[in-house]
Amino acid sequence: MIDNISALYDKSVACRCCETPFTTKRIRSGSLTMVQRDTDFCTYFKERSLNPIFYTVNVCPQCGFAFTDQFAEKLTLEQAKTIQKEITSKWTPKNFGSVRTMAEAIASYKLAIFAAELTEQPHSVKAGLCMRLAWLYRFAQNEKEELRFMRLAVEEYEQSYIHSDYKQGDKEMSEVRLLYLIGELHRRTGSYEQAIRYFGKALEFRDRTIEKGILRMAQDQWHLAHEEHKKKMEGEQKSVQSSD
Repeated sequence: MIDNISALYDKSVACRCCETPFTTKRIRSGSLTMVQRDTDFCTYFKERSLNPIFYTVNVCPQCGFAFTDQFAEKLTLEQAKTIQKEITSKWTPKNFGSVRTMAEAIASYKLAIFAAELTEQPHSVKAGLCMRLAWLYRFAQNEKEELRFMRLAVEEYEQSYIHSDYKQGDKEMSEVRLLYLIGELHRRTGSYEQAIRYFGKALEFRDRTIEKGILRMAQDQWHLAHEEHKKKMEGEQKSVQSSD
């Protein structure tokens, strides 16, 4: 078993709101052994507590502003005032800079989502936060909250697609990958017609992308969404017939 303490290291960070310097934990990439990846890119590691997403969010112990590396480098004066009013004035100093429990990781994402809303971060940034929080709830086997944050994530990803801001939140997020992910989140939340539509959009990139793996996944999930949609319609039809 990997020593959790030696797998973690301290990273020095300056708060992007109040500029207070603090340290937060990160995971050494060499200490990770991936065992599984879901169709929405949720990744599982051999040592569950060493998932990097536990430590993605930086939380300033001084003012309570929570942010990731994808947030804007510096807040405007107006944004800083909003954080002071909505977060800092109600903040009880807490230290998120040690080894994080699941509950602390979840709390850090909720703080970051609130901060991202208040400071009008790009849709892609908000989508990524909601998506990772949904994954944390998946690890915790809390399906209700997982679905809630997946729905929020897909709304933000769709806005990111409309406004073309998806490169700001994730440098690896290409257009075809985004279309696939929107489709898969719609499928997972039961919006099968939307899922089929977005998978179809992704498949239109057949001759325009080198991401053949994404195209294969889009094809597979397109078929799966069709099957699930068909079963749903049949179920609804039976329900109507039995109530007549």
